[in-house]
Amino acid sequence: MQDTPLKFLLLEDSEMDAMLLVRFLKKSGIDFSYTRVWEENSYISELVNNNYDLVISDHSLPNFSGKEAFHIVKNRFPHLPFIVVTGTMMEHTLAEITKAGVDDYILKDNLLRLPSAIHQVISKKKIERLHYKLEKAYKDVTDSINYAMNIQNAVFPSKSLLAELFPESFILFQPRDCVSGDFYYFERDEKITYIIVADCTGHGVPGAFLSILGIEKLKSLLITQTEPAEILRKLNIKIKKALSHSSTEDSSEGMDIAITAFDSENNTLKFAGANRPLWIKRKGKEELEEIKGDKKGIGHSSDHSIDKDFLTHEIKLEKGDTFYMSSDGLADQFGGPKGKKITSKKLKRFLSSMQEKSMSEEKLHLINFLEEWQEDEEQVDDILILGVRV
Repeated sequence: MQDTPLKFLLLEDSEMDAMLLVRFLKKSGIDFSYTRVWEENSYISELVNNNYDLVISDHSLPNFSGKEAFHIVKNRFPHLPFIVVTGTMMEHTLAEITKAGVDDYILKDNLLRLPSAIHQVISKKKIERLHYKLEKAYKDVTDSINYAMNIQNAVFPSKSLLAELFPESFILFQPRDCVSGDFYYFERDEKITYIIVADCTGHGVPGAFLSILGIEKLKSLLITQTEPAEILRKLNIKIKKALSHSSTEDSSEGMDIAITAFDSENNTLKFAGANRPLWIKRKGKEELEEIKGDKKGIGHSSDHSIDKDFLTHEIKLEKGDTFYMSSDGLADQFGGPKGKKITSKKLKRFLSSMQEKSMSEEKLHLINFLEEWQEDEEQVDDILILGVRV
């Protein structure tokens, strides 16, 4: 049963036919109100100034026709149902209005079919309107995500910069959605190159906005700070303050991050991590070395310790050594014969097995490894891993 009366626009020049039609519909149990017009100008005025559930139109009108009336609705109010009710209609005219898309037509000597036709076309148009709204909402969301992706891409450094600084290097970056909560950043300051990999809370648009915030804060810190541990300490304070301004409640938003500072003159690498490790593959060695980061994250207003200390590790590298930084997305990907995670242990073992391969070959082998492991499983998180050979 309908909640409110339907509202019909009745396009009929014969008052007697109109009254017969209205009386018949009332007797059939349809609850409705109506407005009757028979001229084009008043018809258009009613359509523009009122919201109707249905137009019921005669075909033959003075200086006007049901066919013309339908085209006005079709062009200006495409989701408004339209039924032609007429005494007679030439076969070619019937074919024309049917082809044009009129929702239904009823001959006046067969009005018994009209109530069910009304219910059917109104229901059909409601579904069409809902579908249209869903499509529009989807387009709006997609446009917003694409815009966010453009903003995120604009703040990310060009991958070619890393290739210029380290010809033997790769970045495997595979967001789960259009935009990513993982991010990378690098810049050169005299003889020191800073390379940063971070994993923000969540993925998609929320993670992307947090990644943009993280990059903006890191850029400002790298102007004055050189020690990875001090960068993390001050980054934590800045992110906490930024997040506390946006919410009065404790939140889990934050990031895990690894920062390295490579001194090309002395072949030394300084590293500090917040819940992220550094992996080193020594030339000719079979196993990766793992240098663990501190077991504390960046941000997270639910963690009330504002000032956190982090530890900087200094590592001496030799020519041909390789180091890796990553988010947890690759290790956490489900798949394989038992539908389990790759795990950090398996990932490290795979990286250590690629001793004689160039970095571009390592990236290709990683992609193949991921695809073979994942198979038909959905990607569960953003994926980011970066490798540099000195």
